[in-house]
Amino acid sequence: MRVIYNILAALFILVGVSGCSAMYDDAMPSYEKTALVRVGDTAPDFTIQTLDGQSIALSQQRGKTVLLVFFATYCPDCKKQLSVLEGVKERFADKEFTILTISRGEKEEDVRAYFDERDYTFAVAVDGDSSIYNLYATRYVPRCYVIDPLGRIVALSAEYDEDEFELLCDVIEMTVGD
Repeated sequence: MRVIYNILAALFILVGVSGCSAMYDDAMPSYEKTALVRVGDTAPDFTIQTLDGQSIALSQQRGKTVLLVFFATYCPDCKKQLSVLEGVKERFADKEFTILTISRGEKEEDVRAYFDERDYTFAVAVDGDSSIYNLYATRYVPRCYVIDPLGRIVALSAEYDEDEFELLCDVIEMTVGD
């Protein structure tokens, strides 16, 4: 039964973010209009330095499911979403899975100060000039992308909604296998 639920959840996300609303531009939420990649696209590659000095290339994560999260430390929805990521990391700790969070358009010292006050253990990087973010979208954070082991975007979300985020986690569960 859980497998059926997961499949239905994935279909709901896929249809919700890329389906019928694309035909009606006026009815499309503004965060949809600012998306540059969609479900089914290959995730644009990039290399970024994390706050702890590690260089991460998205293409080097092939074989893993990646939860890519763009955020800003001043954004209330981003803060809510960041607060649940440690639980997601624990949930998939024994799987081929990683979380990469990227601050959009902020100064490294501001992001470092924010994370120094918290015990998060997932990778954090700063995209100060938004060049990486601009491969994916033009506006709005938080934005999440679930990238499958082949490098394709299999789910995405903009803004933070607890129920929608749980659906993203269901998609992650389907991509990481047993």
